[in-house]
Amino acid sequence: DLRQGRVYVVDTHNHRGQVFDAQGGLLRQWGSEGSAPGQFREPWAIAVDEGGYIYVADTWNHRIQKFDSDGRFLAQWGTFGDTAGGLGVGDLLYGPRVIVIDQESNLWVCDTGNKRLLKFTSDGEFLQQVGGAGSLPGEFLEPVGLALDSDGNLYVADTWNQRVQKLDKNGSFVAEWPVLGWEAEGVTNKPYLALDSRGNVYATVPEEHRVVQFDGSGQVKAVWGQYGTDGNSFNLPSDIAVDAQDNVYVEDSGNHRVVKFSAIK
Repeated sequence: DLRQGRVYVVDTHNHRGQVFDAQGGLLRQWGSEGSAPGQFREPWAIAVDEGGYIYVADTWNHRIQKFDSDGRFLAQWGTFGDTAGGLGVGDLLYGPRVIVIDQESNLWVCDTGNKRLLKFTSDGEFLQQVGGAGSLPGEFLEPVGLALDSDGNLYVADTWNQRVQKLDKNGSFVAEWPVLGWEAEGVTNKPYLALDSRGNVYATVPEEHRVVQFDGSGQVKAVWGQYGTDGNSFNLPSDIAVDAQDNVYVEDSGNHRVVKFSAIK
């Protein structure tokens, strides 16, 4: 996540959150392995709202945690529950993988293992659920990445259906397009999405070690990356973000780094 020139990262296998300045200098970090408040078990996503509050998808504790801007614990919600691919109780989570914050400061969460999206207030009050297991429009198989545009439309990395789905702000289906390279169903194939100021959609393709830029209708505009360790290569790129200047930040997980790219013209 990006906020006011700072880069917020969850360091998944070190079970902590980190904040860097725009030049990559470490500003602070917090967290350790465990299930107590403020601890994590392989967190996969972080989001920051307009007030500076930090939200972490504490994936294998099956919960969302809320912190102040200094990383002090404030609240948590969610307990483990398997809905068997259906829509069910809103506070049950099964490996949540991403959080995005809409213009009303509500949180949309990919409840990945339960094949659905959940919507909460910033204090954790359940508001809505969308999806359920399946391949029809509006259904999901392993939703992971999630992004919002300026109109509140949701873009979902519907991984095992090998497609991006676009939903309106109410969660109703609008459109879809295929993504090559999302075929595998292993733990390393967890792609993420981001949008730039022009409405382009960026998707990581982890096991193909590349990033794809689509326009808003799903047409491919750019592709970059290959397996490797140099500045233009990746090893299992996962999360992705775009800043206010349309610079692109890729979490290059297998190389244990974040790589920043200038805006694509």
